[in-house]
Amino acid sequence: MRVAYVCADPGVPVFGSKGSSVHVQEIVRAWRRAGADVTVYCTRAGTDRPADLADLAVVELPPRRVDREKPGSGEERERAIGEAAAALAESVVRDGCDVVYERYSLFSPALAVAVESLGVPAALEVNAPLIEEQQHYRQLFDVRLAETVLRRNALAADTVASVSEPVVRWLERRVPGAKTLLAPNGVNTERIGPRPRGRGHPHRLTVGFVGTLKPWHGVPALLTAVALANADAGPLGAAGDAGPLARADRWTVKIIGDGPGRKDLERAAAGLGVEAEFTGAVPPDAVPGLLHGCDAAAAPYPQPVPGRDDYFSPLKVYEYLAAGMPIVATAVGQIPSIVEDGRTGLLVPPGDASAFAAALRRLGADAALRERLGTQARAAAVGRYSWDGVLSRITAELPLRQEVA
Repeated sequence: MRVAYVCADPGVPVFGSKGSSVHVQEIVRAWRRAGADVTVYCTRAGTDRPADLADLAVVELPPRRVDREKPGSGEERERAIGEAAAALAESVVRDGCDVVYERYSLFSPALAVAVESLGVPAALEVNAPLIEEQQHYRQLFDVRLAETVLRRNALAADTVASVSEPVVRWLERRVPGAKTLLAPNGVNTERIGPRPRGRGHPHRLTVGFVGTLKPWHGVPALLTAVALANADAGPLGAAGDAGPLARADRWTVKIIGDGPGRKDLERAAAGLGVEAEFTGAVPPDAVPGLLHGCDAAAAPYPQPVPGRDDYFSPLKVYEYLAAGMPIVATAVGQIPSIVEDGRTGLLVPPGDASAFAAALRRLGADAALRERLGTQARAAAVGRYSWDGVLSRITAELPLRQEVA
């Protein structure tokens, strides 16, 4: 079975360190494990190709360059992306395929073109309400084209797989009649193994965060919570030993990722007196080892904005589970359905730094609790959240000409 995987979003490098890049790679791996011959059609291939995907066929057609200093450059860039996406669609039709699978982007009609030209089964994967997201966080000039492309692809697809219930509802409002499917994210439990047990300094603990440093990930709240948790601890000596007045373990922070908020976060950590390591962007294969060097992992998503759903399906939380990390997370969006409070992690209210700090203090004071939560987190990842399971839910909705394993 020949699968054409299309990713026309230039903000999503196929071989990159972003969560979206991880998602692309893992779905491709799942298709290949199912016996499919996959070709990726993209506008940005990236440079961090993993060894196990060295033989993956990739067709890269970047958008033409646009001078960002010229008036109207935003509109011109959208047109350039649309042109590149149309060229990708032509490549898919010219090469032929048995299934087309597209990661939704704002201006790509590739799925609909392939279906209309080849008559093949098709799945559209939707990870976010991109029209509203682009309007809120960046700029969207040709709204009508973005809406037209979404309707065309969603109605042409045999299934529109969305990562969360809010995204399903968004699609059903925007494209009545689309065949929607809830398909939350997963994790590769072979790529991310469990952390070694019994590690760490008895009075010096590290909480890790994985992700891009953007406002909606809540890292400032994590730094505040760590500062509050440490307020109850005594001073540390030069070697990291707790002084005679210490009443609790002290926490440091490891930020695994990069983004536009890094400088502000570095200043915030310094102002709060929080010891924070910023690794910068790292390839996906480096994430497990960095997590294993931590004692807990954090998902500090903020209080939801009134009137807007939390539509994310957080890859980081699935990765924390697979790594066997005790998790502290805010109870927003899909997280309470992934992390079982008191069993695979500790849930706290969003926007409550004191509650987050209390959870860290609880973990710091109880090594047995950390071990138990981590062991049960790993078991949940292995038993419930594989990428193969995600793909099988999607392919079950397709009229395939041959079975996918």
